[in-house]
Amino acid sequence: MKKRLSIGFLVVTLISGVVAKEQKVDSSAAMSSKKSAIVYTIAGNAEAKYNEMIEKELKPLGFLTPDPRKGVNKVYQQKYGSTTLDALSFMTIVDKKAIKPLLNVDPTIAGFNPFNLLIYKHKNVNETIISHFTPEVVFEMLGTTNQEVKDGYIASMKKLDEVIVKTFPNAKISYKMYEQKAADTMMNFEYDFERPEDLDDFVDEIQEKIEDSFVEKGYIMAGYFNFKETFDGSKLLPQMDAFWTYSLCHFKYSYTIFDNAGARPEAAVFAPCTMYMYIQKGTNKLVMGMPRLQNWVSLFNITDKKRLEFNQKLDKEIAEIIVGLGAKEVDATPYTPIKL
Repeated sequence: MKKRLSIGFLVVTLISGVVAKEQKVDSSAAMSSKKSAIVYTIAGNAEAKYNEMIEKELKPLGFLTPDPRKGVNKVYQQKYGSTTLDALSFMTIVDKKAIKPLLNVDPTIAGFNPFNLLIYKHKNVNETIISHFTPEVVFEMLGTTNQEVKDGYIASMKKLDEVIVKTFPNAKISYKMYEQKAADTMMNFEYDFERPEDLDDFVDEIQEKIEDSFVEKGYIMAGYFNFKETFDGSKLLPQMDAFWTYSLCHFKYSYTIFDNAGARPEAAVFAPCTMYMYIQKGTNKLVMGMPRLQNWVSLFNITDKKRLEFNQKLDKEIAEIIVGLGAKEVDATPYTPIKL
């Protein structure tokens, strides 16, 4: 199985439609303000204590940290000659033991698993921000309706927040708010294939094609997580023959959104965004799903022309790459657990 990770600290961008679409919001009904992200504001520079919390508090609770991206602001400084930040790190985390059973019920929950526990600090501002999405906005973007999945994910996030509060008891807690979600929050693809005797042969081949196709276009495969791998002998994903995720990166886009004048580092809760891929047991269909970049625009009210144009460019380009591999875009892939 092929796994290509970036060298250095690179960040994620995702995802879109085959044709660049207007940045629309869902105007089907009036919406009151909703919470998009929980924000912990901590006095001073809390980066060292945050890193210690990840290692000593979260990992023992079962949170894995595949492909962490620390010190992204330092790379911006080196590559572009400036940064407005003293700290910016994307700690991709996943509560694998809690999430894997949920994937058997609704695999789309992988759209934000792993997800980013964001930390950043502006220069000349004596406070640090730690933030992550609320479960509710994740459910809305993914279209999650199953109560078992909701309850399981909420319980996992509660465990995370309890650790943050314990580690930073003096943190001020607030929320980012939004009025309307994007009209099209997710894009979905299906790739039909002739199933070989050894499925691993197909998986290795398609992973190589996906990785090479994006790298050829200047993207970085900065993260990879295999939900089917077991390190403890447990078999918590019986519905799937294969299930993995990628973190897809575009460094200039991340710098444009998160750093420099007028930047929005709070939107980095999206980074790295997750592209999930699975093959349900016994089938010959690779299902792919990913959040659209429209979500960034609607949830964080990104309005300036340069960032919107960059957003639309990647929406179009990324989808074209996937379709170019032979996949077809679909509204959604119906999923029904099979009897085992």
